[in-house]
Amino acid sequence: MMRGIVGFIAIALAVACARSTSMSATSEQTVLRVENQGFDDMNIFVLPEGSTRIRLGTATGKTNVHFTLPQNVVPRGVRTLRFIAAPIATVRGDVSDEILVTPGDTVVLIIPPI
Repeated sequence: MMRGIVGFIAIALAVACARSTSMSATSEQTVLRVENQGFDDMNIFVLPEGSTRIRLGTATGKTNVHFTLPQNVVPRGVRTLRFIAAPIATVRGDVSDEILVTPGDTVVLIIPPI
């Protein structure tokens, strides 16, 4: 993939966070919704602060997919996370800005068309 295209994806990534209304944080699932508006299939990773990346799965081109974050990624309280969207067959991907995530949140990652 050309370097300019990768840079464009990094600029265009958008992350939004919607708080859950439930009060019980111990059993809540934290979800990442990926809206892949492009044609390329993407490997999706979560990058917790101070840790290595964890592969969540693949977001096929032109689809929306949901991933449940492992409970150790958002154990309790607020946690800073980044997400990586890497085109299939590459080891490098674009990293989102840091966002604060609380157990039970739904985080939205939008991969725009190129």
